Amino acid sequence: MSLEIPTKINLYEEFKKQAKKNPKKVILEDLESALTYKEVLLSVNVLSQRILQSTSDETRVGLFLPNVAGQVIVLFSLFKNGQVPCVLNFSMGALTLLDCIETAALKTVITSKAFVEVAGLAMVIEEMEKKVHIIYVEDLKENISVTHKIKGFIQSKVLLPTIKGEDEIILFTSGTESKPKGVVLTHRNIYANIKQALAVIEITSEDRIFNPLPLFHSFGLTVCVILPLISNIKTFLYPSPLHYKVIPKMMKKDKSTITLATNTFLDQYAKYAKPEDLVSLRYVIAGGEKLKEDVAKTYVERFSIEILQGYGATETSPIIALNTPSYSKLGSVGKIIPLMEAKIEKIEGINDGGNLLVKGPNMMKGYLIHNKGFVPSNEWYNTGDIARIDGEGYLHILSRLKRFSKIAGEMVSLNQIEYLAYQCFMDSNFYAVSIPDKRKGEKIILFTTIETANIKELKRFIKSKKVSSLYLPRQISVIDDIPLLGSGKPDYRELEKLASKL
Repeated sequence: MSLEIPTKINLYEEFKKQAKKNPKKVILEDLESALTYKEVLLSVNVLSQRILQSTSDETRVGLFLPNVAGQVIVLFSLFKNGQVPCVLNFSMGALTLLDCIETAALKTVITSKAFVEVAGLAMVIEEMEKKVHIIYVEDLKENISVTHKIKGFIQSKVLLPTIKGEDEIILFTSGTESKPKGVVLTHRNIYANIKQALAVIEITSEDRIFNPLPLFHSFGLTVCVILPLISNIKTFLYPSPLHYKVIPKMMKKDKSTITLATNTFLDQYAKYAKPEDLVSLRYVIAGGEKLKEDVAKTYVERFSIEILQGYGATETSPIIALNTPSYSKLGSVGKIIPLMEAKIEKIEGINDGGNLLVKGPNMMKGYLIHNKGFVPSNEWYNTGDIARIDGEGYLHILSRLKRFSKIAGEMVSLNQIEYLAYQCFMDSNFYAVSIPDKRKGEKIILFTTIETANIKELKRFIKSKKVSSLYLPRQISVIDDIPLLGSGKPDYRELEKLASKL
């Protein structure tokens, strides 16, 4: 298609172009402030000077901030300085954060005193201070001089080139495999992904995005922060996706037209939302995990909203495929977005689908590996997902390759076990994990919050469906809450630990 992506992109410069065109438009809002383009631009131009003074010889700078306007201002300040923001996941434990700091060779991390106090992160900061210099946003603001303000004002009026730098940003994997990897995305990767998305879904300057996702979540970063700021679309940042009762009311108050969340979060919002809370929404987009049938059905029946399921990965900035109002197919994650290519590689022992590989201008530059440094990406990115592409071009994600268990020599899909439990009990809150077993190699434990779920009923259901008995878990374990990652996905690693203790 005719979509072309420039070779060189700096996201601060793209933001400044919009700010010059629409200076009075309120573009960025949180619980405490509503800022126009002019105000955001001036804040960035002033704060960037203080950050550069405090980190003058540093290419990479860590961000440890909540989902508020201040984090966006720090982010674009670093873009302006030619520095590389390394967005740290504040839901990670101290040891994992130290691994991230070592992986990116960080010397400085920017955070907020108010955030540390409210989130109860003082002990985490104490551990981080053993490795890096901690700078507080409050201290940076206190030391802003008249000279900084004058210079920032002039920079807001005159189109000056940014400081030449790497034009990159680094996000971190959740560390479910071993130590977290740093995903190095270029400004061009993110810009390309934004243009790819806008080529298939209509979003206008009249839209209002509501973002409950943290910036360490690639959907939250690209779609809910950078896309609106460089595309003249107002965005509202909410500090936590876990405030299930409050968020629907906030979307009503904001008159939001677009929101993104994971299936887990959307499920919880529906429990507390009234139809009038979501009436202004044009698009509700689900990503990060599979959209479950009962959640999709609830939104159609109660709110007259068809959730658009998308699919992506941090390594692809993140969107790979997306259902749209024009092209949508139930059970799929939509069609591959423009300028991307995909191929399916067969895997021994798996009959339906194969390993999904993709490439495109939105694919990462490479990984930062702990104690190894930078490793460039291959031409094709291996998603690790089992998928198929149907005759109409819709992509269907069947399972994670790692979400298979080998029992008595057979490959058994853990996702399929969860789906069977959903069909049996008509509730999607089931999570299957496998752990080592002396007799059959591996055994499957099914976790749920449904108190009435029992193994005998599931056994009868599986038998009635003429499904192999290998798909019957060893036991069903009822727990109060399913552990979640900061991104909103189920924490299967934590569930495996629980299973090993049963």
